[in-house]
Amino acid sequence: MNLKIEFNDLKFRAAMKEAAVKLRANGPELVKEEARLFIGEYMKRTPPFIKGNYGKSVGSKADLEAGKAVIKGDLKQVAGFGERGFLQFVADTFGTVQVKQQLFKKGSSKPFLIDWDKVAFNIGELAKHHRSKINKYGRPPGRQKGAGGKGQGDNTIGRWVAKEKVIVPNEVYFGYLKQLYDAIGSAKASFNAAAFALGMKRIPPWVRRHGNFGNYSEQGDPSNFNVIISGQSKVPGAQRTVDEAIAIRAKKFTAEMKRLMKTFAATGKIATRRKSFNT
Repeated sequence: MNLKIEFNDLKFRAAMKEAAVKLRANGPELVKEEARLFIGEYMKRTPPFIKGNYGKSVGSKADLEAGKAVIKGDLKQVAGFGERGFLQFVADTFGTVQVKQQLFKKGSSKPFLIDWDKVAFNIGELAKHHRSKINKYGRPPGRQKGAGGKGQGDNTIGRWVAKEKVIVPNEVYFGYLKQLYDAIGSAKASFNAAAFALGMKRIPPWVRRHGNFGNYSEQGDPSNFNVIISGQSKVPGAQRTVDEAIAIRAKKFTAEMKRLMKTFAATGKIATRRKSFNT
């Protein structure tokens, strides 16, 4: 999904111009400040984030770990792992799809039953299976529980149930899991190119690592200055998040300007640390 914002079109553009005229703010710097603050609001509302942290942080270590936990849990619903030698034995003996055979006894009077959807041996096959089992939000659509053939993940003695799962060697599973972990932060990085160009400093390393997503450009002279930022996102609802972040900044900015003008009218002083009012 392509995302684009022109700050000339924003609802609070009039408030920016009024601030520049009445409070003698540096117009271009004021626009850049608001562009930075918009990106921050967008990042605060883009996953991953821990429960209760929506809209509060551009990305903390706890948010990163929450993202890893979700990915780990989701992958577990559609894939499993085992020793390569054992999986090769299963594949050679019973094939690689719809593996449902009683194999041997293992510390129990019950036979050890294999009930797998398929066996695979490389990351490509695992990734293909994973994509086929997730919904448009990138999550497994349902998490069935329970043993006896009705669940997706019981490997206790007597039965190894893995409905709708692909079973892969240990190194393949954890190699793919690392790839998924490495992708965490790409959603928050939708406007990285603009964030870098605008000098944003509080960008988490796991967001910064995704490089220059999107584009940034400046137009006009100081009296009619504008920035255009564009971004990319594969997260459903990203445009809705953009609209929400803009609405929040509009509300906060207009409230701040009213406060500054009221204070200025009463004291002749501009009570803010913004660079745009102190240059």
